[in-house]
Amino acid sequence: MNAKSGLMVLGDWGTSVSRFYLCRFYQQHLTVLARSQGRGIKHISDPEACFFELCQDWFNQYGPLPVFLIGTVGADIGWKKAPYVACPTDKHQLLENAITFQAKGIDITILPGVTCTNHYDLPDIMRGEETQLFGFLSQYPQQKEQLVCLPGTHTKWALLANNQIQSFVTSPVGELYEVLNQHSVLLNPAINQRACSVTFTQGLQVGMSENSNVLHTLFATRSLQVINNMDNSQAAGYLSGLLIGADVKAAMKDFHSFSDVSVIGSDYICSLYVQALNHIGITNKLFSSEDATILGMQALAATNWESYINE
Repeated sequence: MNAKSGLMVLGDWGTSVSRFYLCRFYQQHLTVLARSQGRGIKHISDPEACFFELCQDWFNQYGPLPVFLIGTVGADIGWKKAPYVACPTDKHQLLENAITFQAKGIDITILPGVTCTNHYDLPDIMRGEETQLFGFLSQYPQQKEQLVCLPGTHTKWALLANNQIQSFVTSPVGELYEVLNQHSVLLNPAINQRACSVTFTQGLQVGMSENSNVLHTLFATRSLQVINNMDNSQAAGYLSGLLIGADVKAAMKDFHSFSDVSVIGSDYICSLYVQALNHIGITNKLFSSEDATILGMQALAATNWESYINE
């Protein structure tokens, strides 16, 4: 079975984790047939070996299949470097700047990332989230401006309009939490990744307070354990709430004209951001990261797929 069968492999290969999907493309629609998950780019030294370790069974069963990848796999620390496309951008510009190469006889396409100059007049970059945003737009096409939050290791706040990504800003909330959790005196490494709901709310209130400064409230993660006898899990909840609260507060100041925000991500981290948004009366709708990724890759791959089925 070959490319004309409508089968392809799609991959969302980020910094922390990789997710691959065996899909069938039929009548402009992608159906996921199987999934495989592995380590992110920062955890490996040989991306090619890692890719075939996770996906070789599909090639053994079906023969050579086209592969489309997004995410950090295309960064300077990834497998092959793909360029960045400047905002404002649409899905067609992404496809025009994709790179294709062969590995073990397999055609592999890596889609580019997106860059912008944000409202602080500073450069910013994303890889992978742009595909989720185009998946979101495929379901909610609008000409007017809308704000989308994509929580994660590097949380993105993206401004969309005219079915394009206009600009965005990155908050490395997840990475900062991990660094402070693993490499500071504020916490012992937290075993339970779920935040204590009571202390999360406490940290959220501090982080979202109009007069609070995150640099002046971070150390309370430590002092609350010493003075108030918080255990490590409770302190981790406070830290999580503080960072997310500060992120949401800053985003609402940066994008002050929005009273509703769409949130794309995994259920748990999205629930924390929804709690923060609800705290200040911002309405929201949720969209799962996997759905957004598959729909975005469906929209992007459709154009490229024509070159395979018409050969």
